[in-house]
Amino acid sequence: MKSCTAVAPSSTANLGPGYDVFGLALGPLKDRVQIVKGRGTSRKIEITMLGEQSGLVPPEAESNSAGLVIKKMAEAFDIDDDFRVTVVKGVPVGSGMGSSGASAAAAAMAFNRLFDLGIRKHDLVQFAVEGELASAGAKHYDNVSPSLLGGFVIVRTSPDLKFIRVSPPKDLVLVVAFPMMEVPRSKTEFAR
Repeated sequence: MKSCTAVAPSSTANLGPGYDVFGLALGPLKDRVQIVKGRGTSRKIEITMLGEQSGLVPPEAESNSAGLVIKKMAEAFDIDDDFRVTVVKGVPVGSGMGSSGASAAAAAMAFNRLFDLGIRKHDLVQFAVEGELASAGAKHYDNVSPSLLGGFVIVRTSPDLKFIRVSPPKDLVLVVAFPMMEVPRSKTEFAR
């Protein structure tokens, strides 16, 4: 296999008392990540951003949630290929809808499949969360885990890391509103 594409949904983790603990995958908005093996063997990652808000996301691997996931996975599995990555942003950036988490989850899924690593989804979250370092500066499992696992996810970090997935009722309806306002760059820090 020379390339692989994966898609991951947006999510929300701003669920009242479960803030940063509960996460819910939201199907309509998705990010798509395609990874193509390059010809080189220096782990160079070239990222092309597409989509309406693609200009809001840095294309450098260290600063891009998908790029950082690919970098960390290549290092962990001693894979020296160069990569051409295309990220199609379908999740609005800075919206609180897990934009970076969706890109990170899709990158982890695509890399796992491209190299036939056989990593189970619950374990793949550990790689996907690395992408949150690029956008948030810390590992946040709350958006990445539902983007990877689907449904409603409860994140337990103590005494050990665990993801508890709950399938939401089929007739559940959720309404998400996007206020038309500029959001501060460090919105989570600002909100807290």
